Amino acid sequence: MKIFRYLILFSLLFLFNLPVMADVMPYYTGSLSKETIGFLQVPKSFKLYLYPRYDSQIIDTVQWTNTEVKLKNKTIEPSALFAAQIQSKGMAFCMVIDENEDNWYKIIYDKTTNSSGWIKAGSEDDFWGLRDFYSFYGRRYGLYYMKNIDYRNRGIYSGADENSQKLAGFTLIKSIILKKVSGNWVLVSVIDLGSQPKIGYIQWRETDGSILLFPKLGAQ
Repeated sequence: MKIFRYLILFSLLFLFNLPVMADVMPYYTGSLSKETIGFLQVPKSFKLYLYPRYDSQIIDTVQWTNTEVKLKNKTIEPSALFAAQIQSKGMAFCMVIDENEDNWYKIIYDKTTNSSGWIKAGSEDDFWGLRDFYSFYGRRYGLYYMKNIDYRNRGIYSGADENSQKLAGFTLIKSIILKKVSGNWVLVSVIDLGSQPKIGYIQWRETDGSILLFPKLGAQ
């Protein structure tokens, strides 16, 4: 019996010391920069430049796995690099805050220090502007409100404007399926707890750039 107990204890210690495998998703408005213009799907390793050209100074290097990110002088968590990462789908996106010709993009690569640099994308398909990103993933997987947003005080409107007629409020949202992006508003079908779908417009982004909703990316 003692041997059996030791085996159980050893197994528990082994499990507790395994690397934590968790997806990265933004759950609060402060998780995403107000300057974000889109998202870049990044490779497992890349260089970051001071300016958008190869003869510019290399300001940092990035190598990442599902559990850690190695920069030139330190190691950070994946949540500090990615805006979103879905491990089972092999997807990892960084926030883009500027772009230049020939597939150069300025990304935030360390959210703890707000460090940014330029990366040359392998393909133009790696970059998703906000409208395309929301349209593609929001239609397939739906949207969710950030946790610090009280959606019960927001409601659904007849048009893409706060001056439009408010059609209904929310009690407990089960799902939000995107139909169309219209500026800072989205046309959606919302299923509330114990009710029929409500169709109308909700605001996904404030005028100052704060993002209120985000696509699920199939992660939830």
